Amino acid sequence: VLLWHAKPGHIDLDAWLNAEYAPLPILIAAARRIFQHEPLPAVKRALSSSIPQAVKLLAELADGAANDRDRVLAFVAGVPGSGKTLAGLSLVYERSTSASAATFLSGNGPLVEVLRDALKSGAFVKDLHAFIKTYGLSTKVPREHVIVFDEAQRAWDAGYMDHKHSIARSEPDLLVDVGERLPEWAALVGLVGDGQEIHAGEEAGMGQWAEAVDPGRGRAKWVVHCPKRMTSHFPNVTTIGHDELDLTISLRSRRADHLHDWVAAFLGGRLAEAARLAGRIQAEAFPMYLTRDLDDARAYVWNRYQDEAEKRYGLLGSSRAGEFLKKFGADASFVATKKIKIARWFNEPRGHPQSCCELRDVITEFQCQGLEVDLPVVAWGNDMIWTGRDWHYKAVRPRYPLDDPEQLRRNCYRVLLTRGRDGLVIFVPPDPSLDFTEHAFLAAGVRPLVAESGRPQVVAL
Repeated sequence: VLLWHAKPGHIDLDAWLNAEYAPLPILIAAARRIFQHEPLPAVKRALSSSIPQAVKLLAELADGAANDRDRVLAFVAGVPGSGKTLAGLSLVYERSTSASAATFLSGNGPLVEVLRDALKSGAFVKDLHAFIKTYGLSTKVPREHVIVFDEAQRAWDAGYMDHKHSIARSEPDLLVDVGERLPEWAALVGLVGDGQEIHAGEEAGMGQWAEAVDPGRGRAKWVVHCPKRMTSHFPNVTTIGHDELDLTISLRSRRADHLHDWVAAFLGGRLAEAARLAGRIQAEAFPMYLTRDLDDARAYVWNRYQDEAEKRYGLLGSSRAGEFLKKFGADASFVATKKIKIARWFNEPRGHPQSCCELRDVITEFQCQGLEVDLPVVAWGNDMIWTGRDWHYKAVRPRYPLDDPEQLRRNCYRVLLTRGRDGLVIFVPPDPSLDFTEHAFLAAGVRPLVAESGRPQVVAL
């Protein structure tokens, strides 16, 4: 997006060519600007994605609930990187000075930690599970009437709540309880990501919310507002569909409109379809490279961004392959990732020993979900291996029963492969067990990164 000014009906070509390039900032930087009263760039892509319309509609729904003494449950849905979190933060910030204060809740601990550090405040962003423990498991009433919660489809189900807190009620059920205890009115706003369930207890999805507000269970009258495609989830409640609440354009991968389709095709084993999509993605100046040498990946990234100090890039890996990746210099083991100060990983500048830009510390799907970097180096593990015909998943013994562990693995890699804004580098360790996985990536249109004269070069296929 180029920022320039011209008289109506007149285009100054020189001014347009020399105008400043101002893409939508990375999530953390965008949040920082909002909370420091700084305007975001008027990005055409963001404006066309209906984020402003979504925030405006949510504010109107909250005001309407306050005026009419109603209780509303609204959902904003969208693909990864479409701006759901930014929309929720914007709504909370806009209401920070009103009588009906708002709070932003997230069950994603790293996201909470990174945002609090970036905003230098813990007043607006709070931990969802701690909020439920404080208010959902007691009779206490929060002061906020507008409650925004991230990743609503990942809320813990009744079985996992029983496992964690010995109470067989889901988080949606308890949040609706809180909403009904608020005097006179309430506006609950859930942000819903597609294919983001990666943890035990998150597989029940949107059905829990329908049960939580079902009047047949003795609930007060709730009105649900959601994208039109989601209205069927709420057959027993008054439900109103809105196009504005469906964010279908990814702002994260601004150079690759088809990245999410490519990831879906690749993880689904549809390599020919993925290859066709990869051609379009590469043409959009969103490079996707593969290497079997981690040092080559590091060298490429450092070379690419040597004159761009503000860029963020880092190592990502699957939590289920930590010990395997450790042998190849990408330690994603539980012991190693537990030591990482995630706020410093994301927020510290290049040159700081704990910065992601040092390409030293690896974070997993649990630490990067909901966040983004300009260029991730994704270390592929032995927990999902291409056999030459389909995917083979490493057997695990979870502490809590899983309905579909293979789907959770696919979602894990969906998260890892969609964190980037400028491109993607995939490190496949030089282990013979991953040779077919390398072939799968190449067949899916990813280009090899080959070191020549000490500097990685891209080899066109």
